[in-house]
Amino acid sequence: MSEISRRVTLAWFAAASTGPLVLEGCATAEPMPPAPPPPAAPASLWKDLTLAPVTASGYGHDPNLNKPVIPWPLTLEPQQREVLRIAADMMLPVDAHSPSGAALHLDAFLDEWVSAPYPLQQADRRLILSGLAWLDAESNQRFHVNFAQASDTQRREVFDLVAFRAKVQPGYRRAAQFFVRLRALMLGGFYSQPEGIADIGYKGNVPTSGMYPGPTPEALAHLNAALTKLGLKPVKI
Repeated sequence: MSEISRRVTLAWFAAASTGPLVLEGCATAEPMPPAPPPPAAPASLWKDLTLAPVTASGYGHDPNLNKPVIPWPLTLEPQQREVLRIAADMMLPVDAHSPSGAALHLDAFLDEWVSAPYPLQQADRRLILSGLAWLDAESNQRFHVNFAQASDTQRREVFDLVAFRAKVQPGYRRAAQFFVRLRALMLGGFYSQPEGIADIGYKGNVPTSGMYPGPTPEALAHLNAALTKLGLKPVKI
């Protein structure tokens, strides 16, 4: 990895693993629900890939982030990373407040995530890699080029097949699961980064030098308003 070190992605992996965004929807990825899926429509090109299991060991419960030793190798191919960079830009485009998902190396985060030898990550691995293959298959059928070589309009046409729950057609159920899970992982990675934290205006995790000055007037007013609604006495400082 030339643009971002694995020391960074390991810390990122640890932070994102505890967040609700990357855990959201994980139960729908693997295993499939007991009820059988609806029959695939002729246009559906989804195939659940059969992948060799990742057999590397994990890093344990308390990794040393100052001297990281990451026992598992990264597993994504360059073309898969390229598709993830494109998807990151589509899902999290640059705006006035923050850089794009691709600029924040979300493809590196996804590579670290699906290469890790833990049950959740390995369930995601099969879904994400199958989904990347589906993007290429769908793009090739429609436009005769892989997803990465397609135009932005063509890529959005493929995404639109699965991006809106109410519009997902029979046969695209697994592809829609892939899209939902990929989006959750992209958001989890983005909002675990300083740029993402700043984007939502989060003010925590800032050290205070000297004595603690107490809450700001705005924070105290918010607290007291909440206490009053609960029938409790306001705090006086």
